[in-house]
Amino acid sequence: MTKQLAEYPVWRVSGATTGIALREVRRSLEKSALNEKPGAGEGRVAVVTGATGGIGQALVRRMRARGYTIIILSRQARAASPGINTVMCDLTDSGSITQAAADIAAHTPKVDVLVHCAGIITPQAVGELDSATIASQIAVDLTAPIELTNALLPIMRRGGHIVFVNSMAAAFPLAGSSVYTAAKFGLRGFARALEQELRPRRIQVSSIYPASVNTPMLSQEMAAGGSIYNFIDPPQEPDVTAGRILECCERGSREVFSSVFDKLFTHACLTSMRLLNLSLPIMKLLGRRGYRRYQRGLTPRP
Repeated sequence: MTKQLAEYPVWRVSGATTGIALREVRRSLEKSALNEKPGAGEGRVAVVTGATGGIGQALVRRMRARGYTIIILSRQARAASPGINTVMCDLTDSGSITQAAADIAAHTPKVDVLVHCAGIITPQAVGELDSATIASQIAVDLTAPIELTNALLPIMRRGGHIVFVNSMAAAFPLAGSSVYTAAKFGLRGFARALEQELRPRRIQVSSIYPASVNTPMLSQEMAAGGSIYNFIDPPQEPDVTAGRILECCERGSREVFSSVFDKLFTHACLTSMRLLNLSLPIMKLLGRRGYRRYQRGLTPRP
């Protein structure tokens, strides 16, 4: 299978147009865990969206170290590299997604792992939303994962795994980012329903809910007026989040949070709107403090 994939380095689709010390310790531990199981993905094929972003790049690097053959969906052609193949695809275009899935199926008998890592956020207040911004966020954050899953499901191997990289916005409503919040709430619901449908085929479905991640996407979000909740805790480095995604791919947890506290608190707030409303002022206070620390860390010292 690997040899067959190597013959198609790029498949074209018609119409596709802090603590610093703590982070370093986490990264070291994650890399150590990665090196404990070399070749764990040998012979397995993974399809990854959002592979050009900070988290996606780190995930692809880790999956290659495990031995996975990886198919990346990207709007731009990429130079061929061993074990990494590119399908050109625009996730905002349903026709492009359909064609990309057909192209994959034509050259790959089975897909073992599907990771939905792509995502976008454009903060805007309701009343000031424009149609293009609404459409692009819903398309990438919700519609594309649904359509791609639907298109690739016929070639998903029995015992395979589908992983949705969601967001804490699927549990905590983000004022100023209501469209993103709606998409992520919807993605959580889709994943939970899909998990029930795929039990007979023993295809696992997982969602991961990382806290904020120190990527260009976070910087762009904050420059546009993003949520202060991103800084309740220091943003994680992409490699840490990528490690959790890979662990999720190989262990099969239904829902994965950054910590036990995040998991328990999130489910409590989903159950009780009163608890959520009481918590929001405290969360804002912690977020503002964290953001000030984050900004100080970005300021060059004289």
